[in-house]
Amino acid sequence: MIERNLWAAPALFVFVAWVLFKADSSPVMPKIAWIVYAVGWIPVLGMLGRTVAQRRNPGIGAVFGCGILLIMGAVFLANHG
Repeated sequence: MIERNLWAAPALFVFVAWVLFKADSSPVMPKIAWIVYAVGWIPVLGMLGRTVAQRRNPGIGAVFGCGILLIMGAVFLANHG
């Protein structure tokens, strides 16, 4: 159960980063949004490390976690880079 939640955690970080990019009320907001986005990689990389250490297949959770971070990272970079 915890493992599924950790794979889905990047969605929350991406959502918060998106809200911060949209707020854009001060020049500091984009920097904070990039930090939140970067922190979203921590659960994914941790779970990838765990599955590699256990020699298990990470499954669809890894595809979702990495996919949403890569796609939204490209969108954020294109719009706010």
